[in-house]
Amino acid sequence: MKEFDPITFTVELGKLYELSKTSGNVSVTMKRMNARRLKLLRKVKKTLPKGGELVVEGKSDKYPTIVRATYKDTKISTIVAPDDFNKFQSSFGTIIRAYMDTLKKKERSKKVKKPKTN
Repeated sequence: MKEFDPITFTVELGKLYELSKTSGNVSVTMKRMNARRLKLLRKVKKTLPKGGELVVEGKSDKYPTIVRATYKDTKISTIVAPDDFNKFQSSFGTIIRAYMDTLKKKERSKKVKKPKTN
C-alpha cells in the first residue's frame, strides 16, 4: 500500500477514478483513528506520519483520520490531521463530483403483482 500526503492522495484518487471509467470500481474507506490504533501504528512504524499525534483540547480528544482507496490491485492511503480534515473533505468532494458522471443507474426487474383470490 502506498502512503501519500492528503493533497497527493486526492490527485492519485482522481487517476484511479479515471482508470475505472473503462472497467472496475474504486472503493474508498475512511476511519477515525483512536488511541489503540495509533499505538499499533507506532509499533509497526517507528515514526508516526504527519497528523498522527494525539491533540488534546479540554475534554475532547482529536484523532487523525485514515483514508484508503483501492482499485483492482492498486491500494493508496493517507492520514489526515484533525485540523486539515475540512480542507481535505472539500477537495475529496470535488474529486467525487468530478467523476460522478460514470455512475450507472441500477437495473431493477419489475415485480409482477399477483391478483388476490378470495
